[in-house]
Amino acid sequence: MTENTQEKVTAEVPDLTRRDKIDTYIRSTFLLGSFNFERMQAMGFCYTLMPAIRKFYRDDKSAQAAALKRHLEFYNTHPWVSSVVFGVTAAMEEQKAKGEEISDETITSVKVGLMGPLAGVGDPIFWGTARPVLAALGAPLA
Repeated sequence: MTENTQEKVTAEVPDLTRRDKIDTYIRSTFLLGSFNFERMQAMGFCYTLMPAIRKFYRDDKSAQAAALKRHLEFYNTHPWVSSVVFGVTAAMEEQKAKGEEISDETITSVKVGLMGPLAGVGDPIFWGTARPVLAALGAPLA
């Protein structure tokens, strides 16, 4: 691709606005809303990224469908640390929409590669630290 073509492609993909980011955050609170034992949190993940995917692939419905299908694959990590995965995945989707050579497998691999370590961080912080400390603080008040 020539430099002029790359600039043209980049100009066609709008950036996420503050409102889009807020919508994504609000949707992320429903990550466990459609939990199932086959794909765990995949539907919640896809629902969370819908504002970004609609914005990046506004004129290409087949690319929108492919991105949504890509994010309906297995996903499971601690919900409180999922925002890191949402941000990285949305950034990769944006780069893909701008025409950079990022394959579907790369996006899925990064998402899967982040979900395990972040679950290993989120679970001990919540279940091993925050919950017992808050219970100890709340017990005398009961």
